[in-house]
Amino acid sequence: MGKTGRNLKLSLLALGLAHLVGFLAYKSSELSGINGMLNADGRPVGDDFINLWTVARMELSGQAGKIYSIADFEAYQATLVGGAELGLRLWAYPPHSLLLVWPFGLIGYYPALAIWSALGLILLFIGARRFGFNRLETAVLLTSPATVLNLYYGQSGSLVTGLVLLALSARTSRDAIPTIAATVLTIKPQGGFLLPLLWGVERRWWMILWTAFLTVLFLGSSIAIFGIETWRTYLGDTLPKLSELERNGTGPFMAMIPSVFMAMRIVTGQSDIAIAAHAVFAIAIGIAFVWRLWRVSDPERRAALLLLATVLITPYIHNYDLALLLCGALLVARRPWVAGSGPFKAELPIIFAWMIPQLVLFLNMAGVPISPLLILPLLFLA
Repeated sequence: MGKTGRNLKLSLLALGLAHLVGFLAYKSSELSGINGMLNADGRPVGDDFINLWTVARMELSGQAGKIYSIADFEAYQATLVGGAELGLRLWAYPPHSLLLVWPFGLIGYYPALAIWSALGLILLFIGARRFGFNRLETAVLLTSPATVLNLYYGQSGSLVTGLVLLALSARTSRDAIPTIAATVLTIKPQGGFLLPLLWGVERRWWMILWTAFLTVLFLGSSIAIFGIETWRTYLGDTLPKLSELERNGTGPFMAMIPSVFMAMRIVTGQSDIAIAAHAVFAIAIGIAFVWRLWRVSDPERRAALLLLATVLITPYIHNYDLALLLCGALLVARRPWVAGSGPFKAELPIIFAWMIPQLVLFLNMAGVPISPLLILPLLFLA
């Protein structure tokens, strides 16, 4: 890493620390007005983490079969917050996720939230270091707006990014860690759906076969323990509701999604047009990704291509998931000509990648949803 590249990353680290202080100051009124499990504005502390804790408690109380019935889920959750109205809430992850979340129900809400938050940071750190990010790059990642937002919203973005980095960290064709990471990623497949293409190009057939075997075992275990009806309810109740919300729902979540799909929803107000536009864009990105994947032999560049293509192709990615984007940008920043050593200056797309988790909020709310156009140059720089 050249001196200029190091200076860029030091600047991002300093900005990350300043953002953290500013974010805490901005949210201080909510945090200072906490009453029980709720912030001053009535939203749960840790926001979406309450869904995970609700699921864990339902499992332990013998009500796993009701988790994917939205009415039953909301009714049970209301008993945990004294009947407070929390709006539409559901468990969006497939039933094999239930095999992993139940231990959080063994302890109180705040200890569980603390462990969940620490787990995300630890897995992100381990994934970054095993993948090959140095200490400065890892520090930039851990202090970035994407990571801060993930913590605040109690989300899984840091965990998913850590798992993707572990899946990309194969040291031999039979390295067990990438296959285990990829198997767990099937809980949130939009993070790892391009991995089979990468492994196929790299001829890592054993990793593909072992991941497929472990995934079948993972899904089969969920059916054996929770029953096939849990999957039927998930596919017949939760998924259609989630799809309807993303296609036609309104609310703050629209400002959090930096995809072509959401950009077109905001601009046109028509979900069918948005879906079609995103499909065309995603197919073009997919073709470019596959073409370059075959032609590029450097594993680091292939990883950058995968990370950036994943963010661009996924229609429902949220700002708290964008540590994936920053990982791709940090790999691009390693290119010797990026940080000012050549005729083309490429620092700006990297800075945008760091900023977009917050910037997308302002752009989408202002009716100028250009985040995909700010991300796109990074794919070609990779």
